[in-house]
Amino acid sequence: MKLLITGASSSLASKLVLLLLERGRFSFRLLEHRSPAKIESCETVSGDMNDPESLDRACQGMDGVLHLAALTHSSNDAEYFRVNLEGTKNLLEACKKNDVKKFIFISSAAASGEGGAYGLSKLKSEELVCKSKLEWNILRPSEVYGPQMEEGIGKLISWVKNLQCIPVIGDGSYCLSPVYIDDVVEAMAQVVMSPGLISQKLNLCGPEIIPFKDVIDRLSCFLQVRRYKVFIPVWVARLGVSLASSMKPGSFTPDQIPRLLCRKNQDISHTSTIISYSPRKLEDGLSGYL
Repeated sequence: MKLLITGASSSLASKLVLLLLERGRFSFRLLEHRSPAKIESCETVSGDMNDPESLDRACQGMDGVLHLAALTHSSNDAEYFRVNLEGTKNLLEACKKNDVKKFIFISSAAASGEGGAYGLSKLKSEELVCKSKLEWNILRPSEVYGPQMEEGIGKLISWVKNLQCIPVIGDGSYCLSPVYIDDVVEAMAQVVMSPGLISQKLNLCGPEIIPFKDVIDRLSCFLQVRRYKVFIPVWVARLGVSLASSMKPGSFTPDQIPRLLCRKNQDISHTSTIISYSPRKLEDGLSGYL
């Protein structure tokens, strides 16, 4: 089976490709944009989600596409829709043009109308995939953490390691479901290797749904440090992030707050009936690499 991987330079994609190469029966074409995606024995092509011609070339001769590429941080809401939504539309058109049958879309647990521009762009992209008439599956990872992953849980771990006081937006009751990268990669590999599995939306979350404030406590306990939580009203956090993003682009984006606070479907019971999925608890994942 010949697979095109978009977003191939990410840690998630790299681990997945290496795992599938070990299990055989696959050849890969890696679509790289700004960051190099060099994996031995894999073909590499340059492309842009908003360049239909490059996507057309990338899809030629492929049996399936694993679409991981996405814009995750921007101070301009319109950019999320240009890259994530229009880019997915362009890729689906390229698949149809080149008779690519299988399409696996890596979405997000934050794919929601409440999840800011990023979450909405992912939700709208899911709708395009479902209407595409391809053999599709949609995977929704939650807060993935692991080696070399510095965003999300990785950043929170860094804060707990280095700061005495940890900022908490609102009351901290909104929930995360941390999931270790190896568990996500294994689940993705199972989906890729199951040709009869189609038209499924699978949550790839952790086994626990944990309030944000409790995640801080558990990280502190694991790292054997004492940390204090500083609760910041949501409106103050929004104002602060807006100011920070305007003065230092790329540091924070206003979209991150609704993405954090929004309600998410973190139930993995359906996923566990479709594939063999038993993700490890937070401390077990942390033990694997810290």
